[in-house]
Amino acid sequence: MRVTAIRVAGLALFASAGNAEVYYLIVGGLGGDAPYEERFAAHAQSLAQAASRTLGGDSRVSLLAGEEASREALTAALESLAETTTPADTLIAFFIGHGSFDGEQYKYNLPGPDIDGRTLGDLLEAVPAGRQLVVNATSASGAILETWAGERRTLITATRSGGERNATRFGEHWAAALADEEADANKNGAITTREAFDYTQRKVSDSFESEGTLATEHPQLVGEAAGSMNVALLAERVATTAELERLIGELEALEADIDALRLRRNQMQSEAYLDELQSLLLDLALVQRQIDEARDGD
Repeated sequence: MRVTAIRVAGLALFASAGNAEVYYLIVGGLGGDAPYEERFAAHAQSLAQAASRTLGGDSRVSLLAGEEASREALTAALESLAETTTPADTLIAFFIGHGSFDGEQYKYNLPGPDIDGRTLGDLLEAVPAGRQLVVNATSASGAILETWAGERRTLITATRSGGERNATRFGEHWAAALADEEADANKNGAITTREAFDYTQRKVSDSFESEGTLATEHPQLVGEAAGSMNVALLAERVATTAELERLIGELEALEADIDALRLRRNQMQSEAYLDELQSLLLDLALVQRQIDEARDGD
């Protein structure tokens, strides 16, 4: 009998609205020196692979790296997303590379003319996607914490201020987080924004501690309301049987319920919130076990 692989879209991982789509934008900025050029290109490629794995294809993954990551190309990519996405959709954007801050203005360093923080922030704001995760892994990225923050956006920066100007380590560890089982704290095969941030923050801190040097970067996350959204899958969720398709659907529905519950946390009594969360996490673990058993017997 011929077995057909059934790709599960996994939209419940990111948004509960019907017909929602997830779009990734990955930018590897100017490196300057050859080692940085290679490093940024590798990080951008790793992030693009994680995005393609998560979506089951690259049709909604935009990658700009090396000479292709110009101000014109980045502007065009964001303008295209502004025309393509709807309020039901999710945008996940990663900016890798060097940034600068002169005390007044942040700039993202790109081949050719740089793009300033205000312009880039305006382009992001023009994208109507109702949920946004924006990760700025550049040096001096903390300079945009206030100006890029928004009600519908979770914002992560590699530094806490524009004064932390050394080349960052954040991008390397963030890229690793989206493919490392160690980052998957609840072992459900999906990496949440919070899990990826905690993993990256820990790895950055450990790297300075192991060298016996003072940390020159302090990652920040703002927008806790969306901080639990999933950012990547460790493996593409492909069902080879109707039973697996059903179970994966249940798993993703439970993940969406957990995400929605976390959004309501501030409106609930602590005990009620924890009871409901514990119940959902237990259900999630049981369904994940059923999936594992079904795959072992497949």
